Amino acid sequence: MPVVLYGIVRADHPLPAQERDAGPGPALGIGHPAASLRLVRSGPLAAVVSETTDLGELGEHEAIRHLEILQRLLADGPVLPVRLGTVAPDDESVRTEVLEPVQDGLPEQLDAIDGLVELYLDIEEEEQVELAEAVAGTPLAYAPPPDDLDARIQLGQQIADLVVARRTAQAEEILDDLRPLARADRPRRHHGGPEDPALSWAFLVPADRLPDFDAAVERVRAARPSLKVDYVGPLPAVDFVDFPARVLTTAPAADTTGDAFGGSGRWGWGGEGEQRNTREPADRAGSGGTRDDRERKEP
Repeated sequence: MPVVLYGIVRADHPLPAQERDAGPGPALGIGHPAASLRLVRSGPLAAVVSETTDLGELGEHEAIRHLEILQRLLADGPVLPVRLGTVAPDDESVRTEVLEPVQDGLPEQLDAIDGLVELYLDIEEEEQVELAEAVAGTPLAYAPPPDDLDARIQLGQQIADLVVARRTAQAEEILDDLRPLARADRPRRHHGGPEDPALSWAFLVPADRLPDFDAAVERVRAARPSLKVDYVGPLPAVDFVDFPARVLTTAPAADTTGDAFGGSGRWGWGGEGEQRNTREPADRAGSGGTRDDRERKEP
């Protein structure tokens, strides 16, 4: 029977309470009909799966459910996400092609992120506000547009340099405020160019420090009201795991998700020498995983 994969956990990881206790409500799994979650174990690891005969078309509902399952699993221990919509032909394929190749290193990686969660901060500023603030107090604020094309190009470059310099300084101030609350952090996108974001960053944070980090983000918002701050999490700490193996790295032809919570291979992580995708993925956008509505939507 084909199975949908959601994540890799320790072999003794409990299922979410709704599935564990066979409580009321629909099964959590993706597919038609939806099936209950279960574990496929191999050695110290297990894959969280559900059976399906028809995965159907993946949309926002399935993306939200996938993230909800990961968040429920994360409440009871570390989890390595698998690409949204990944289907294996049977349990044996999960054991031999997913779990066995990573048994030598992945358990230690899961131990290292136990009790830690990943948070995303994406910050942008409205272009006109950014331009006005960048040139404020400089001669460029009052300079008339030049008639000469080369002079206009030079002026545009000067303004772009001021925007980038201001953006960089502002980003460093924000990071200085947030880094003391995180175990580690890393950029999610390239920074330093005129078309780059003001800040797009991932933070590895102890779960018990989430209220402190929430408060720090609110202080960032209050101190800089011109910024649009998107705050997402808690999520599995996939961007801070050094994968011990790369398996089945050729994505299926039918795969159109363009995302894997940090990976690009068939099972949700990249091949050797393949850089992990750190852009904002489709299955998080609009998925209800923002920290702003975590209390309302988190199970």
